[in-house]
Amino acid sequence: MPVARVLGLALVAVLAFGGSAAGLAAVRLNGNVERVDDISHLVAAPSASATEPPPPGDSWAGQPLRFVVMGSDDRTGVNADIGGADEGMRSDTTMIVQVSADRTRVEVVSIPRDSYVRIPACHLDRDPAGPMSNPRSAKFNAAFAIGADTGDVGLAAACTLSTIAENTGLSMTEFLLVDFAGFQGMVDAIGGVRVCVPRAIRDTEGNTELDLAAGWHDLAGQQALDYVRARYVTGSDNSDTQRIPRQQKFVGAMTRKILSAEVLTSPRSVYGFLDAATRSLTASDQLGAPDNLVGLALSLRELQPSAVTFATVPNGTSGKNLVWTPDADLVWQRLLLDLPLVDPATPVVPDGGTGAGTGEQTDDATGTPDGGAVGPDAGAGAPDDGTGQAPPDAGTGAEPPVPAPEVTTQSGVDPDDPMCG
Repeated sequence: MPVARVLGLALVAVLAFGGSAAGLAAVRLNGNVERVDDISHLVAAPSASATEPPPPGDSWAGQPLRFVVMGSDDRTGVNADIGGADEGMRSDTTMIVQVSADRTRVEVVSIPRDSYVRIPACHLDRDPAGPMSNPRSAKFNAAFAIGADTGDVGLAAACTLSTIAENTGLSMTEFLLVDFAGFQGMVDAIGGVRVCVPRAIRDTEGNTELDLAAGWHDLAGQQALDYVRARYVTGSDNSDTQRIPRQQKFVGAMTRKILSAEVLTSPRSVYGFLDAATRSLTASDQLGAPDNLVGLALSLRELQPSAVTFATVPNGTSGKNLVWTPDADLVWQRLLLDLPLVDPATPVVPDGGTGAGTGEQTDDATGTPDGGAVGPDAGAGAPDDGTGQAPPDAGTGAEPPVPAPEVTTQSGVDPDDPMCG
């Protein structure tokens, strides 16, 4: 007998019995059950920890969000145990991160620390009418050092953001500052990161303990930090630009790990991850607010690793100086208009930054290069109004309003992975 017919007959039988015997059943059941007075007023409400918190909203919904991530080599406190004690604080890594208004793309543009740029006058204390530094032309990471020398990381970030605005026309006030301990905390919070090392790599100067054979490696803690920090390594020209692709590769692997582990599936899991990952982070007031971070993270739940694009400011050399090429202006204009760095029809090249550097750049944070060209003209195109919103007519025509720059990019999907099998 067909299953559907059996179920149908059973349902009819139950209904028939219920109709004829309901009164008798009610009497019997009423006698079977011992009842107590209402206790609803004595039952506690669910605790906050036992219920899923309501998901916070995206505070920047409907508009692009642009912020700066800076890696600090602060050598005080716990960081001295990790990277060795030293005075002062510099920023060896700077990335401009832009999340598209529709939350389907993320562009990450690395700025080489040795880029020769214009550094405007920067505040030396929190008083807007207080003392200012002298404007100068110097290496990019001198901007961070100017503020850091005051002992105020907020002033270090402010001078960095002012320098970015001066040279790109992009206005930003949001930032994340990651020190050694913070980086390790983020990596360890997701159980380490698996990366493919296509060729053996070793620190040739002994500044770190990096020494990895070719193949897959699960990196965490100090080893992960050494992987992104090491500058003088086998097979490189020892310039700052040659380690940027390695840093971008690692961040891409972190992105894949977070998405694959379903960290972003619920407010509870996001809060847990951020709690562990942000204990040693410094952030701007709005971006650092927990609900804002969680709301933004949840808005990126559907983001695909292939939609995360990494690039380095197009650059070359002039004498011993690393300078930005005219294509850098196109990068800034594309970000301003919330356009992808690479047109969809353009294949993504599996590599890092464009300029290879000279290997002759010094490590000092404030030294001015010997002659050579000054950085690019600031603000190619209209300056950003600070809202992060594209002009009303941006991207409405068949052709992009700004051509795609000649820039080497890589996505969050590592093209080296097949080499490790």
